Order: sequence, then C-alpha cells, then structure tokens
Amino acid sequence: MGKIFLALICIFINVAHSLDFVSRDFFGAKINWTGMSVSFQITEKLPRVIIDTKDPEYGKPGTAFNISEARNKAQLKARENINMQLVRSIETVRVNDEYTMIQKIQADPSFRERVNEFFQLEKSELKVNYNKDRVTVESVLHLKGRYGLLNYIDLEFGTEDFPNLESEEIVLPAHYTGLVLDARHLDGEPSLFPRISTEKGLEIYSYHHVNKNSVIDHGMVSFQSNPEQALQDKRVGNNPLYILATSALGKNRTGFAINTEDAKSLLVSKETRKHLKRCAVIILLQKK
Repeated sequence: MGKIFLALICIFINVAHSLDFVSRDFFGAKINWTGMSVSFQITEKLPRVIIDTKDPEYGKPGTAFNISEARNKAQLKARENINMQLVRSIETVRVNDEYTMIQKIQADPSFRERVNEFFQLEKSELKVNYNKDRVTVESVLHLKGRYGLLNYIDLEFGTEDFPNLESEEIVLPAHYTGLVLDARHLDGEPSLFPRISTEKGLEIYSYHHVNKNSVIDHGMVSFQSNPEQALQDKRVGNNPLYILATSALGKNRTGFAINTEDAKSLLVSKETRKHLKRCAVIILLQKK
C-alpha cells in the first residue's frame, strides 16, 4: 500500500510539473516561466581510474587514482560548463519588449553592475546523479527570492498609481483577488516585466504599478498554460477575474491588450488594486 501511495505522489508531482510553462533557449537551457527559474543539465564521462603505477597513463591528465577522485573531477568539469552555459542563457532572457538581459546590460551601466553582483553569488541549486561511468549534473538558477535575479534588477517599481477607469455602469464594484489573463490564442512571448494595456493604449499593469518586494518574492507575473490550474492557484486567490486578451503588443509581442470595459471591471475596486500591486497576476500562453 505504501509503495502505491508513493507512486501516486510521484505521478502527481510529475503531472504538476508538466503543467509549468517552460521554454528552451538556443543553448538548450530550460526557462520555467511558472516557477521562475533557469536550469541546464549536462552529462560528463568519468576519467579513467588507473591504480597500476606501471601503467604508462598513470598520473596523466584526464585520469584519476580512485573512483572518488574520478567522480569529483567529472562533477567539477560539469559544473564549470554549466556555470558558463547558465550565464549565456540568462543573457537571452527577455526583460521586456525592448531588451533582452544582454541588451539591457550593454545599454545600462548601473544595470550591468547589479547583474554582475548576481552572477558572482553562484547560488544555483545542484542535482547530481551518477550512473556507471558518467555523472549528470543539473543546475537550477532561481529568478525570484532573496538570491534570485529579480532581487538584482533595479527598475522604477511602484512609482505610479493604477489609472482611474471609473464606470457609471458599475454600481457595486466587484472585489477580485487577482487576474488570470488568457492569451493562449495569441502568438505572445513571456518576459520578466510584461505590460498590460487597454486596446486604446492606456497602460494598466506594469512594473511601475507593483511592489518591488512582491516582484522579488513571486515575479511580476506567473506564465502558465492551463486555465484550470491558474484559477486554482493561490497566487490569484479564490476569486480572480478571468479576462481574454485582445492582442499581443510590441515588436516582440511581450505586452497584452484587453478590452477597456474589462479594465474598468478590474480596476474599479480598491481591494482588487491592492492584490494587483502584490503581483496577483497569471498570464496564460500556449505551449509551443
């Protein structure tokens, strides 16, 4: 009975993980836009173990004296390659519609200094697995949290109030605990700091409207692909407003537009605006 229960738990975890919105970059790294992390996996062959002092290869580079040394050498090589790869992958992450990380680093010296601080931390989470003569190392770099990348991005967070979109038609404003924006029908792309506007171009949600600490703890939005999962996500509470996006915005399609009447319903309540300020937003995109 215990084994069956454990198997069911493992299946549940795997299914839940498969619902995450994950993209892969050119180098093969996985960017999890739901959990906000970047990971890369590499497998290295263990160096040959030579204990016979008469062997002509004894003590030469690329060999080891025992299995422990062989494992350590292979793991070290894998970690060095992964660290280099993760830096390259982080540089490809899109900050917003205007910049990728590397473009922003090149354009903004202060931004570059802060991101360099993040890279020097080396706070990645390692998962190591040995199988016969090989070692597989996966490194997971978190974007959110105290040691995450978002803690080292300095933008003008929370400098603007949400726009006033009062509507005479709304007598008793509904209080929503968050927003689920469905953009699965659009060819949109994820970014660290997407913006949401009305179809007339009025910006109603951006990093200017949110609390910096909430961004660090949770990310500005969570990108997902399953509406049932999103509506039950504690991030958006027990009564989120579900809105259909009307278009994807920007040259890289990282922004999203909604109907003005939907924007009025979203912003009319002071309580709802408080939840939005704390980043209670999920954007649904179609997996590619």
